[in-house]
Amino acid sequence: MPPQRLTAKDLYRRYRNGERNFTGADFSGASLRGMNLKGIDLSGSDLSKADIRGTKFVNATLRKTLFSQAKAGLQRRWLIVQLAIALPLAMLLNFVGAFLSAAFIAYFFTPETIEEITIIPGALVPVMILGMFLAIARQGLTFKALNTIIILLLVVVLVAVAVAVAVAVAVAVAVLSGYVAWRSLKGDEKFVIVRIFALALGSMGGTSFSGADLTGAYFTQTTLKNANFADSRQRSTVLTRVRWHRAQKLDRARLGNSILQTPNVRELLLTLNGAAHNYAGANLRGANLAGANLVGANLAEAILSEAILTEADLQDANLTEASCISTDFTSACFTGATLEAWDIENSTRLQEVHCDYVYLLGNHQERRPNSGLFAPGDFTKLFEEVLDTIDLIFQNGIDWKAFVRTFGQIQVEYGEAELSVQSIENKGDGVVVVKLNAAPGVDKAAIHQSFTETYELALKEAEARYKAQLDAKDEQIADFRQQNANMQEVVKLLAQRPITVDVKATAESKAMQGNDSSRTVNITGNVTGSTLNLGEISGQVSTQINQLPPPASPDQPDLKVLLTQLKTTIETDSELADEDKAEALEELKVIAEAGRQPQEGALQKAAKRAMTMLKGIAAGLSETAKLATTLEKVWPVLAGFFGL
Repeated sequence: MPPQRLTAKDLYRRYRNGERNFTGADFSGASLRGMNLKGIDLSGSDLSKADIRGTKFVNATLRKTLFSQAKAGLQRRWLIVQLAIALPLAMLLNFVGAFLSAAFIAYFFTPETIEEITIIPGALVPVMILGMFLAIARQGLTFKALNTIIILLLVVVLVAVAVAVAVAVAVAVAVLSGYVAWRSLKGDEKFVIVRIFALALGSMGGTSFSGADLTGAYFTQTTLKNANFADSRQRSTVLTRVRWHRAQKLDRARLGNSILQTPNVRELLLTLNGAAHNYAGANLRGANLAGANLVGANLAEAILSEAILTEADLQDANLTEASCISTDFTSACFTGATLEAWDIENSTRLQEVHCDYVYLLGNHQERRPNSGLFAPGDFTKLFEEVLDTIDLIFQNGIDWKAFVRTFGQIQVEYGEAELSVQSIENKGDGVVVVKLNAAPGVDKAAIHQSFTETYELALKEAEARYKAQLDAKDEQIADFRQQNANMQEVVKLLAQRPITVDVKATAESKAMQGNDSSRTVNITGNVTGSTLNLGEISGQVSTQINQLPPPASPDQPDLKVLLTQLKTTIETDSELADEDKAEALEELKVIAEAGRQPQEGALQKAAKRAMTMLKGIAAGLSETAKLATTLEKVWPVLAGFFGL
């Protein structure tokens, strides 16, 4: 069905009668000049080649509206108003500058005052004026530079006591004004104050998109001088995925706080040519870069989330640590791109990508495929498995006991994430990569951070025990962890504990195989360590429990009874290996020690951590295991006792 064709007269009549929905209408070539269309919905409408000078689209809904080759800006009467404001203001400012400067010079250099030895301050005045000019020229009119200028002006005002005319000073002020205007129009950040003021003044009476939703709108070849895209009082202006290609005089529009404020980003959106340019750390969120030439561009740590890069040429581009959540790369070219630690998820679109090979690490390391070229679709398959995984990278091997305890704890903490181990890869030189499966939509960054922090804490505790058990030095501990990185040793350790860790086998396609030294293994089992003296640890726990005070009142739980019950459960649970029993008893001892002063902050934290560790140990057991069932019963009581 063709779009509804309306005249400007019909639009304005129906708008004044309260109608606001004109979605999909055809106003191409129409003159909407000067109309106030606040709050109108023109989503999907065609306003190409329309005259929208002075039109008010404040808080309007303009999603996917076509403004191609439209003419925005000022009506003639508003141009006259602006000149009427700007010219007197400029004359006033120049006069004040010349007036004050001339007054100082005239006063201090009159014959009457020479006898009073005022030649020195008289000579200082032009120096101060020159200092102001230099400060403005070098530092610009930033807020920081204003400090210097204000101080100099205060000195000048305090000294001014007479009036005279100095044409040279007026000329100097005029020259400086011209220089400032020129630099501000060039987008020099040193003169940002002047630019903000000038654009605010220039947009008065111009086409206003203030507070409008322009998601997906098209401004191709549109003249946008004096247009206003700043936020309104009621809501923010939405400029997500707007097409700015070849828009005219966009730098003369008021752009608010959008990504367009950055000159190189604005230039990229206008030209779509960023080949070999540096956009490291740039904010390109929501940018429409469909078909852009970004060959060899540096996009490291750039924010590309929600951006459109369909059919973009990203050959040899650097996307290290780039944020690409909800980014559309459909049909883009990635050949030779570096994709180290780029942030993607299931909302990232990688369909029909063209790619012969990529690098997973900087400096052209970890080529994929290892040799040859990707077959059609292989690139997408490679990263599909990444979209719902969490990659844990261990640089110096893994302490598997600490890993299993941490994994169990994180599984409990993020139950909705449905975490499971997908694969473990030994990259050599002590580098091990563990991939975890995660449910779609979970906060993978939060899980990654929580796992890292918990593992580091468990690692410190484990290393302290290793020192006590092995009487080892730091170097011996490092060797111990390095040996654990050996996959055969891992399998041997894991086989000694009857706990199942869900693992999905992964493999790259035949075209992606080669001389890669990485290996992927499936694991069923768990971790154990050296034989411990359970009797000694059990005795220490009993001592701590026996030192607990009786309940303060009959309605309070008897912590001594609860912990004795837990101790017996740990010692008799057949699913617990001796080493896990020792670890569980150590955590129980911490809880018993904290029980003497349950309201003390540090002891509360220690008790909470120990309880969480116990729960992590129990998480790897079957649901009918003694420790799991007992812990489920006593957990609420313990939490209440410690005020958690």
